[in-house]
Amino acid sequence: MCACVCVCSKQVEKEKRELARQYGMVRNEVSGGEIAEELEKERRSFQLSMCEYLIKVNEIKTKRGVDLLQNLIKHYHSHNNFLQECVSTTQRLKQYMEELNGVLSTVKQRQEEEKKQLVRDTHTHTHTHTLTDDSLPKQVYSMHQLLGDKQYGTERSGFLYKKSDGLRKMWQKRKCSAHNCYLTIAHATPNKPPTRLNLLTCQVKPSVEDKKCFDLISHNRTYHFLAEDEAECVAWISVLSNSKQEALSVALDGGRRGGGGGESSVEDLTRAITDDIRRMPGNNNCCDCGAPDPGWLSTNLGILTCIECSGIHREMGVHVSRIQSLSLDSLGTSDLLLARNVGNAGFNEILEANLLSPSLKPSQHSHMAERKDFILSKYQDIHFVRRSHSSSSALRLGLQEATKSCDIYSLIHLYAQRTELSQPRVFPLQEKGETALHLAVLLADRTSLHILDFLAQNCSNVDVQTSAGNTALHYSCLHNKSDCVRLLLRARANTHIKNELGESALDVSRKLKHGDCEALLQKAQSNHFDHHVHVEYEWRLRRDDLYDSDDDFEERIRRQIFMIKLLYISTSSRPPAPNVPPPPPPAGGEGGGEEDDDEGEVFFPMTGSRKSTPPPPIAARHKRSCSESGKRGDIRETHLLITCVHQPRGSTSRRVEALYDCQADHHDELSFSEGQVLVVLGQEDSDWWHGYIEDEPERRGLFPSSFVQLLLD
Repeated sequence: MCACVCVCSKQVEKEKRELARQYGMVRNEVSGGEIAEELEKERRSFQLSMCEYLIKVNEIKTKRGVDLLQNLIKHYHSHNNFLQECVSTTQRLKQYMEELNGVLSTVKQRQEEEKKQLVRDTHTHTHTHTLTDDSLPKQVYSMHQLLGDKQYGTERSGFLYKKSDGLRKMWQKRKCSAHNCYLTIAHATPNKPPTRLNLLTCQVKPSVEDKKCFDLISHNRTYHFLAEDEAECVAWISVLSNSKQEALSVALDGGRRGGGGGESSVEDLTRAITDDIRRMPGNNNCCDCGAPDPGWLSTNLGILTCIECSGIHREMGVHVSRIQSLSLDSLGTSDLLLARNVGNAGFNEILEANLLSPSLKPSQHSHMAERKDFILSKYQDIHFVRRSHSSSSALRLGLQEATKSCDIYSLIHLYAQRTELSQPRVFPLQEKGETALHLAVLLADRTSLHILDFLAQNCSNVDVQTSAGNTALHYSCLHNKSDCVRLLLRARANTHIKNELGESALDVSRKLKHGDCEALLQKAQSNHFDHHVHVEYEWRLRRDDLYDSDDDFEERIRRQIFMIKLLYISTSSRPPAPNVPPPPPPAGGEGGGEEDDDEGEVFFPMTGSRKSTPPPPIAARHKRSCSESGKRGDIRETHLLITCVHQPRGSTSRRVEALYDCQADHHDELSFSEGQVLVVLGQEDSDWWHGYIEDEPERRGLFPSSFVQLLLD
């Protein structure tokens, strides 16, 4: 402001001088007072400008000091927080180091104990081995590999006598050769392919009674062999044991042998099971659209679908259907458990029971939209299931009974009715709060693993705990059932859950020294567990017929022909009675029933008019306790052989028609009326079958095979 005033005053003075010059009033001399006045004005103007500048500088310095202090305070706060976190981290690190020190001390102590135990076992084994015969392996059958004499090598060829499995139990001379970890047994018929056994899955067992005999136990049969002398027997046992050891080494090393015999035994078994599954009833067509040769498997439902329907299954999610390829994916035997026990035919009898017409089902030429609508209605909405309308308590009891009896189709029916598979059982075996999954673990063996697999894959919670905090995984470790552990880990069971004692499943395995379970759980916790695992299961493959003896097969055919001729003679000698209804079934062994045993006739279940059907055989009286006598045994076996002419071995379900009224005598038997159609699910023995009434699938049980006749579709 002052600067502007000075400039203006200078301009005014300049104008005055110009005017004075124009009018002749200019003075050439300036007085000293004027000069002093001008200097004073300039001095004041400079002082005013300097004061304004100092004021501005002070204002700027004041503002910068406040900001600097605020930023400095923030910096000190951040340093304080960092130091506090360092202190807490140091405290946690100290606690962890103390815990780790205790764990390492425990591990070191356990290692020292195991080392001492190994030393003791080594001394014991060495002492025992010196007492046994050096030329022959130990005469004890165990899970461990027998040690053969290495001088005999791994290959041998020659003749051995093999005992047949028929009634005659004859010794048959067979050409045998051990090569590339496989044993080949030639047949008497030249055009019949030889039996080829993978020695990795076989167990060699020397005979205790006869030093010239030994057994070879495979996954589905026991072979009895006889050598010429004891030396020959020792040589064969050593060769087979050495070959088995070599196959095990090849499998562990992951190598391949050049002679074609280096394939893994598990792969061979998986391939055989897959081929057997393809041959099951209904599996030659897609479960949903009927397309031929389906190649995709739903591992949690046990059905086969085509590639188009498998895509829709994948869209529904793994909680509904878990799809794998039979040819493209690397499957384990655990993936095939349900497929081997369910099949498309039995599954559709439940899931499509209320399908009004087969025309409503899509075909292989149907559009994807039509397929999708049907599959969603079938699996998600469950529109075609015949519902039992039972109470929740009845369904829960049915779940328990189905698990006990290993009835997979009853479990599927309950699952299709939205029954909660994880609900507590009505009558627990060990602890309150047990589920069907706990029961399946307790009852699990080599024949019932598929029940456990179905429950584990389809229940809503595989980690349900009992009143004592034990899960199904705890139960498996408590009872040392490693296959159950494999299936539960495959179903993503939680390995970190602890019971009331504070023990996890791994802690239980270590405590009880169950090494197999402990190793599996350690792999699962380190994310090294392979979910396509192998399980020990009695597969009962239908290809087992290829291993039957030639003489046994010929003998069986001769006996069948003889019994058919005998039937023809007995029926032709009976006077015709076309209009006489069949007599009622026998009274089941009460009263004078025992006196009629010798007068019974062999019954051959031919399809045809029921008017000329002979009465049921005495061998199948409607009392299971009466079928154990020796006289009935021959007739019962005859009836089974004749039935085998019409029913091929290995079929899982077939339809029969009731010839007579049948009243159940026990809780697990089935009552039905004459003319009703029944579906056979299995065979308890030659006289008693298991199945249900076609119109009432919820009614299931055992019934005598002589009261029905097969229907030819």
